[in-house]
Amino acid sequence: MGKKFSTQTEKELDWLKNEIEKDKIELEKEKKEFIESIKNFKKEDITPKKESYTLWKRIKKVLTGY
Repeated sequence: MGKKFSTQTEKELDWLKNEIEKDKIELEKEKKEFIESIKNFKKEDITPKKESYTLWKRIKKVLTGY
C-alpha cells in the first residue's frame, strides 16, 4: 500500500506542477494582450480634456465658487 500511495502522490504532484505551468503561460499571454490593448489608447482618451476658461468664466468661478 505504501508504494501505491507514493505513486498516486507523485502523479498528483506532477499534475499540480503541470497546472501551475499552464497557469503561468496563460497569465503571460493575458499580460501581453493587455499591454497591446493599452498601447492602442491615446492620451486624450484616458485623461479628460482641460477646459479653457474665458475671463468672464474665471471671474464667475471666483465669485460663485462654481
